[in-house]
Amino acid sequence: MKSQFVPSASAFLLLLSFSPGSAQTPERPTSPADGSASAKPAALDELVVTADSASWYKAESFGGTRMDIPLREVPQSIRVVNKQLLQDVTAVRMQDAFDYVSGVSYQNAFGGLWENYAIRGFTGDSNNAGLAYLLNGFAANRGFNAPRDTANVESIEFLKGPSAALFGAGDPGGTINVVTKKPLWQWRHEFQALVGSFDFFRQTIDSSGPLTDTLAYRLNLAHEDANSFRDYVGSDRLFLAPSFTWKIGAATTLDYTGEFLRQNVDFDRGVFAVNRGTAAKPNFELGTVPRERFFGEPNDDPIESENYVNQIRLNHAFTDDWFLRLGVSSKINSLEGFASETRDIVAGGTQMRRRYRFRDYQSEDWNLQAELGGKFETLGVQHQVLAGTESYWFEIDQILLSGNYAKNLDVLNPVYGQPKPVLAPLFDRTENQRGLAFFLQDQLSWGDWRLLLGLRYDRFNQRMDDERNGFVSDQEQQALTPRVGLTWLPTETLSLYSTYSQSFRPNLGTDSQLRAFDPEEGRAFDVGLKFQSKDGRLGATLAWFDIHKKNVLRFDPADPLGLFMLGGGEAASRGVELDVSGLLTNSLRVSSSFTYQHAQIVKSEAIAEGSTLLNIPRMMANLLVVREFDLGRAGKLGVGGGVIYMGERNGRDGGGFDLPNYATVKALGYWQPTKNLSVTLDVENLFDKTYYTSSINENIVQPGVPRTIMAGVRFSF
Repeated sequence: MKSQFVPSASAFLLLLSFSPGSAQTPERPTSPADGSASAKPAALDELVVTADSASWYKAESFGGTRMDIPLREVPQSIRVVNKQLLQDVTAVRMQDAFDYVSGVSYQNAFGGLWENYAIRGFTGDSNNAGLAYLLNGFAANRGFNAPRDTANVESIEFLKGPSAALFGAGDPGGTINVVTKKPLWQWRHEFQALVGSFDFFRQTIDSSGPLTDTLAYRLNLAHEDANSFRDYVGSDRLFLAPSFTWKIGAATTLDYTGEFLRQNVDFDRGVFAVNRGTAAKPNFELGTVPRERFFGEPNDDPIESENYVNQIRLNHAFTDDWFLRLGVSSKINSLEGFASETRDIVAGGTQMRRRYRFRDYQSEDWNLQAELGGKFETLGVQHQVLAGTESYWFEIDQILLSGNYAKNLDVLNPVYGQPKPVLAPLFDRTENQRGLAFFLQDQLSWGDWRLLLGLRYDRFNQRMDDERNGFVSDQEQQALTPRVGLTWLPTETLSLYSTYSQSFRPNLGTDSQLRAFDPEEGRAFDVGLKFQSKDGRLGATLAWFDIHKKNVLRFDPADPLGLFMLGGGEAASRGVELDVSGLLTNSLRVSSSFTYQHAQIVKSEAIAEGSTLLNIPRMMANLLVVREFDLGRAGKLGVGGGVIYMGERNGRDGGGFDLPNYATVKALGYWQPTKNLSVTLDVENLFDKTYYTSSINENIVQPGVPRTIMAGVRFSF
């Protein structure tokens, strides 16, 4: 696909024109929005090399407590994928980090229009919002979001277990918080170009520095034009992310983060499995057609997605111990276009029934936050408290038109260009959500013990207007979500924790009578052991978890269009996981994780009880190692690789079709002749393994990428 966007570099060049040969670096307050969770003023030199500058381990997380509390003291399993790891694996999407974290598995990617995943066996609404996902602590998953670009990402925090006591609605399996890059107070500019298999071309710019003594900027820009290993499938993207920090006073800062993303991508439902058995005893077989074969229509226009994000956060430090944070976030999303897609395969044959659809989805999301935090002591017990309130308003409008092709497609010899069917409306509906919440958290510290207490009250209104049927559904719900966690620190490097927490999430959609559902409710127990080296460059977490969720929705089997749901379901997930990351030596980086879990249906009107949850393997593991060599005057050389293993998974709700297990190998290398120049080479799926990452059912299966080579050059000044 040829690029439809030609980003102008004029803004970038204009900013460069302000770069003095030597810029004075002013002092400024640190901003909790950048993941530090501290609002205390401090002199900050952005170029100081920290302990994790070359490590894959990060010892702090904003999302764990929204406070300045070390990660080893937080009674929660948290894995932070930092900038170094994202850079070493050449991650261009958020999902490129999923393979390196325990308990994370792929889910329905909606034809390539978004990223979707499960944590500890649970995912969110795969047709409306996906699993809970935050951007700098603000809800970011409501509405339809294009795959997350990493051009402006500083780190990705995987918060295991419920986070509702702090962030509200979410899934009990876990939450992701993306922390973006913030302005620097010393001039720095970087350009990167990547070229790869299947006509992949990507260019990024990262420019930052002080515009005045009190105002600093950062500009991240990415443009990407690519085809795919899938026939007739391509995409192009333009991503622009400006950010500013204004030092209003010695103890007050104002931070702005903006994002604009436009994506054009061909809708692609993947491949399928043929039933070689009977309806009573199915025997589904993958590999009937090559993994690159496309079953849409090559002459369909790509679907266009646009995401606009604006975030403003005010940070004020009253004293060294007390601070105030005020924030507002807005997010406007749109998704529009036509697509030909799979309905199903005629039983036992090679004839595919298809449909033609038009989607017009628009959403708008506003979020307000206010937080007061501080420290004090009573009777020898240290308290670190956070109190806050949050409100949001969200609206999504969805129009879906559909029609069935008159003629089937022969999948062994597809003939494209069939006449388009007449489209008829399936639904035209608007959903509004309004919510208000209050939360309180306190960490009590005495000796080697830490007790974390949290409680949040949410009240929200949900209204569904079905324009096609003239039906209105309106409900008001409330939820009280506690969290209690205890941590023991027996040594400088070890900590043990246990925690109990609850979650809730509004259920979107209706039943066949157009009635809304009660929200999902979850609870989780966690027991874990954490290790952190004294120098903070290596860390590990071993955790056991037990999660239960009720009011789970499933598609109504009596509805062939997949528009209506059934409620009353329950699901559970239990397992153990291990994450290790950091520096084993000064020149050897390692990242590894292991998960063993059992996630199943406990109760359902539509699915057999005891069935394993969709796309959730019993076992998964990964290992990535990079060794760096000092070449003297020739610079540095890094060589590494790893393996990713994914166990067998249930390929459709209710069972009867499984996705096979697989293991893929990655190789990578880089040469850094000077501190300002580096050349990279990555090879995914080194041995060209045929595998499948996820499915909705036997008719919609996503194949994994074949051997893919990507080379890049990065230059900074």
